[in-house]
Amino acid sequence: AGLQNYYEVVQPGGAFYVYPKAPSGTGTEFVTRAIEKNLLIIPGSIFSHRDTHFRISYAASDETIDRGIEILQSLV
Repeated sequence: AGLQNYYEVVQPGGAFYVYPKAPSGTGTEFVTRAIEKNLLIIPGSIFSHRDTHFRISYAASDETIDRGIEILQSLV
C-alpha cells in the first residue's frame, strides 16, 4: 500500500515479492540508485528479458519494510 501512489505495482498472487515498474530509465538503472541509498533490490531483468521493473521481497521485519518504502518513495 505504501508504494501504490508512487509506483505502478501489480498485487502479488501469493508470493513474498512484488515487481514495481521503474519510474524512469531501466530497472537496472533504478536499482543502482536504490543501492546508493543502501537499499538492496533486484533488477527485474534477472527474471525476464525486459529491463523495466525491479523486484522487492517483503519477507522482512515491519521496520525494514517501512525503511525500504521511505527510500523508494524518495527515489520517485
